[in-house]
Amino acid sequence: MYHFIVNPNSRSGRGKKYWKKIQPLLDAQGIAYDVRFSERMGHISELVAEVVGEYEDKGEDPHLVVLGGDGTMNEALQEVRDFDRVIFSYIPTGSSNDLARALGISRDPGEALAKILTGKEERRMDVGVVQYRNAWYYGKEIQVPERRFLSSCGIGFDAAVCAETFRSTVKDYFNRCGLGKLTYLGIALKQLIRLKFADGEIVIDGEKRKKLKKIVFISSMVHKYAGGGFQFCPDAKDDDGLLDICVASDASKLRILRILPTAFSGNHIKFREVQQLRVREITIRTKAPMWVQTDGEVKAETSEIRVFTHHQQVRFVY
Repeated sequence: MYHFIVNPNSRSGRGKKYWKKIQPLLDAQGIAYDVRFSERMGHISELVAEVVGEYEDKGEDPHLVVLGGDGTMNEALQEVRDFDRVIFSYIPTGSSNDLARALGISRDPGEALAKILTGKEERRMDVGVVQYRNAWYYGKEIQVPERRFLSSCGIGFDAAVCAETFRSTVKDYFNRCGLGKLTYLGIALKQLIRLKFADGEIVIDGEKRKKLKKIVFISSMVHKYAGGGFQFCPDAKDDDGLLDICVASDASKLRILRILPTAFSGNHIKFREVQQLRVREITIRTKAPMWVQTDGEVKAETSEIRVFTHHQQVRFVY
């Protein structure tokens, strides 16, 4: 049986529309399934835990099909205790769809579903983990448990864009008009103008320290895409147990404006202000708190995080 976990509000209601296209296809083929819809923030992870709990004493593993955006898939990972006992699939409905882009999953829900139903083999993919030493949310100190991610974890400029986009009152309007990327573009330009640089350091694999001036962002990548198609780490592999790191620092705002568009093709790595690293783990410390995003989801600002991966932990069929 397939268990569909649906975010009906993904991309201003596209999740609900996609389910209405998928359900008749399942019924026509006599596919056994059930469906559960999220109703609030954090509900996705609760629904996943609910399904997994129902299989605790069974001799089979649940197959979860997550229908939503990158953030929906991210939430689905958070409450899983034993990844060996769960199979995941994904039908993208979001604005960015970076995971689908990396895996070659069709944005057509019928095509994506057909691939899942005929999928004979599963892949094992790495899952990233970020741990917060301290955390604040708009000035209020909070506790943030470690977060998992499938595509990227970013600290700095990219996460600040995600944080404001989440609170934006115009995002839904542009999404309904099919112009969702304009929201990101406008907010990115606004955040660039407001950007306050912070010095800091990174510690690579617990040993090598490197000082950084004027940090713009540091992205820790399992897959190569983030932010709606930026190839921050063009050579990232999702099953090697390593993180690919993109560090952008010591650049003027005009220089950043020149560099960022080239990241769509991966050519940003040619600029001296951009460094590429491959690590087992990385600790990032900044002299002022900066926003952090995991697969586009933002929980807090912090001045120190540790990021690492669990090797080939997630079972995936697509």
